[in-house]
Amino acid sequence: MTEDTRPTFGIVGGGFSGTMLAVHLIEQSDVPVRIFLFDRAAAFGSGVAYSTPNDKHLLNVRVGNMSAYDSQPEHFIKWLAGCPQAGDAKPRGPFVSRGLYGQYLRSTLSACLAAHPASSMIGVDAEVTSLRAGGTSVELETADGARHTVDRAALCVGNFPPALPVKPQTRDGAEDRYIANPWSGGLSRIQKDDDVVLVGTGLTMVDVVLDLHSRGHRGTITAVSRRGFMPLPHKDVGPYQAFLTADALPKTISALVREVRREVEAAAANGVDWRGVLDSMRPQTQALWRGLPIAERRRFLRHVRPYWEVHRHRVAQPVAAEIDELQRAGKLVVTAGRLQDVTLGADGISMTVKTRGSESLQRIEGAWLVNCSGPQLDYDRIRDPLIRCLFDTGLARPDSLSLGLDLGDDYRLIDRDGVASDVLFALGPPIRGNLWETTAVPDIRKQCEAVARHLTAMAG
Repeated sequence: MTEDTRPTFGIVGGGFSGTMLAVHLIEQSDVPVRIFLFDRAAAFGSGVAYSTPNDKHLLNVRVGNMSAYDSQPEHFIKWLAGCPQAGDAKPRGPFVSRGLYGQYLRSTLSACLAAHPASSMIGVDAEVTSLRAGGTSVELETADGARHTVDRAALCVGNFPPALPVKPQTRDGAEDRYIANPWSGGLSRIQKDDDVVLVGTGLTMVDVVLDLHSRGHRGTITAVSRRGFMPLPHKDVGPYQAFLTADALPKTISALVREVRREVEAAAANGVDWRGVLDSMRPQTQALWRGLPIAERRRFLRHVRPYWEVHRHRVAQPVAAEIDELQRAGKLVVTAGRLQDVTLGADGISMTVKTRGSESLQRIEGAWLVNCSGPQLDYDRIRDPLIRCLFDTGLARPDSLSLGLDLGDDYRLIDRDGVASDVLFALGPPIRGNLWETTAVPDIRKQCEAVARHLTAMAG
């Protein structure tokens, strides 16, 4: 049997970043390559985000900005035009379902493999729980004990499930009433007349509410978060001239806030919506973040982040309209306050909330508790076995804010001693602490091209 001498890459995570990194590795390499794509849910080509079958789960970005290729902005639009399944989605406007986008990513991967038959991609339906890295190779071990040796590996693990802000008190059978991860399939156990309590009022909350409503849910849904902020809707706005320049970016959060407010007021005086102002910041966001001192980044996370999230990460107008209607009908109740305690029991759940702006306590009860508090961002608390392995062995370390993995040039992982790896790389949400804006397709697709370019050059 002939030894396979093709450059071999391991990619952990089958979502957008993992899929498009595989595509670019195959397309950019001068020689055939072999790729192991690991995904615990076997969601190769779509990941969790784009595997939802619910057509009400729409993209949060317009189709015109969702091409998988940064260099081919019309790629997704052209695919939609030739896709029979897109027929029902087109009337919904510039936002299509995330499930349809998952089909697009799988189609893109399939087309790439068909066009490069000498290269191969092997999907591994298993969780990577540990790895060992040497100077020229990486060995990845999965939960079933299998081991795969590759030349280089990239972590495209996406977001980690949320964690409750307080530790719940549990009684017998409590696990039956608490859905810690909304994407685990547990929502199907909720009966139509059950009252449901959600912790969090962001994008995940919106998805869960839409999912329950599409199942004919009739009970009351109560959503709780510290400020009660919900994502704001998109609105058609024209291009706005950038007011931040690369050579004069603010170095403090207070200066940034002043500039943004001043620009929003000036735009409003000329009849321009604030969304245009924020969208104009996008090309400078990563440079702005990297130019801030660590103390200022912490100040942003503490004081500004909640406001940034709801204004920056908006929802499609049909989604916002449906959420508004559920609120008006009293089927969705949003409460602002700090969670004091949570009790989980076999028959239901109860929690105490300190109402925002007062000292009063509110008792909220329901049949189910669903954690919608957003992805876990404190990497010191994440218990994922692969992340713990990286930290315990010193192959990686958290960034200075513990928002993700520390990163050097060319997306190389930084080890415990501050040395950049030659064989381990990361992109997407795990490098949030280094770039901040690294969760949306327009940001990640640039990373995929850059990492693939670097890896293929090294392999050559």
